[in-house]
Amino acid sequence: MYLTFARYQEIGGKLTESNFIRAEMTARMKIDSVTQNRLQKLDADDPIWERVGFLVLELIERGYLGSLEGKDFTSESMGKMSVTWESKAGKADELIKSFLPSFVNQGIQTARVLRA
Repeated sequence: MYLTFARYQEIGGKLTESNFIRAEMTARMKIDSVTQNRLQKLDADDPIWERVGFLVLELIERGYLGSLEGKDFTSESMGKMSVTWESKAGKADELIKSFLPSFVNQGIQTARVLRA
């Protein structure tokens, strides 16, 4: 778990515990995907975990991981009124890259071959 419910509430989280558990798992899976599981190798007392906790909070509170009900909308119409929301596609990746730039591959990497 990258962020406990107690810490989540302490830093301003608003979800109930059951919704938080689902959202935290989704955030963790997204972070692991973008960082290619590099955080898994860190010690529990590494200072980066404080930043990761705030990243999880931001991903959840900004809604970048989608709706917990599974109903993501980009627009809605009611009679003559129509509302369109800004797309959140790619926003989670951008936020993860801004919080953890050294854990995310940025383009093609090359290295020398030591032995073939």
